[in-house]
Amino acid sequence: MSSNLSKRLAVAGVGIPICAAVTYMGGYEFAFGLGIVAAIGYWEYATMMRGAGVPAFRALGAIAAFFYPPVVLIGQFHGAALYSGGLLMGFAAVAMAHIPIEEKPIRSAAVTAFGVLYVGGLLAFAVPIREGWFMLDPEFAQTTDRISRTLFLFFPLVITWIADMAAYFGGKALGRQKLAPVVSPNKTVAGAVSALVAAVVVAAAYSRLVLPGAWALDWVPTILFGFTVGALAIFGDLVESALKRECGVKDSSNLLPGHGGMLDRLDSVLWALPAAFFFMAIFK
Repeated sequence: MSSNLSKRLAVAGVGIPICAAVTYMGGYEFAFGLGIVAAIGYWEYATMMRGAGVPAFRALGAIAAFFYPPVVLIGQFHGAALYSGGLLMGFAAVAMAHIPIEEKPIRSAAVTAFGVLYVGGLLAFAVPIREGWFMLDPEFAQTTDRISRTLFLFFPLVITWIADMAAYFGGKALGRQKLAPVVSPNKTVAGAVSALVAAVVVAAAYSRLVLPGAWALDWVPTILFGFTVGALAIFGDLVESALKRECGVKDSSNLLPGHGGMLDRLDSVLWALPAAFFFMAIFK
């Protein structure tokens, strides 16, 4: 086993139980736990952008990203919309007040707002999934069983994690043709296909074995769910790779051994969670 893979597994061995514990608690504990992750991810994003010559607001943006999940928990969709609009206006006002026009204040405000919405906003989709806003079984939606709600949120996460491992091993064993050589030279078509196959298999197995009382969809939409989550997780990985390439860095930070930074660990999840949420909303 390679040293890098050993580090990745060690971090996962610590991180997954913590993630499960915070998800099990739910409510404000879960929302503020997400907020901490969002703030760290945004801090890395802002640090990369500043290194690339774009002065994004680091501390202010991290605070804004931190409060995104709690705002969604408290205010639901209306609260999220108001919060997003307020952030756009607030960042623009702060930039105009503190950055000279020749240093492009609107660019700084735009980059900051994008980072907050991208990290904090997309991560906040975990809140409605965990809290059961769009659970597919009406009776299950009324349950307060924390274990069931934890397992429900872990559905798209497990798909993403196993698909990521399948892409790693499939790419190493069979990878020759590059998937996106300019954006991410290490990713291969074989790795992507392996990830999609794994995502479909995990979706079919997890829905029947782990969520028999919560997942009300038949085989075809379940397979489509796995494919959708897996495909958008791959695209999320590519988006973060493009961001790092634009900023000229290999990893968002060295916070997590074997993984890079928090944003490196979130890259696929930031797209998998909204994908799962919108799929559930459409098929409900």
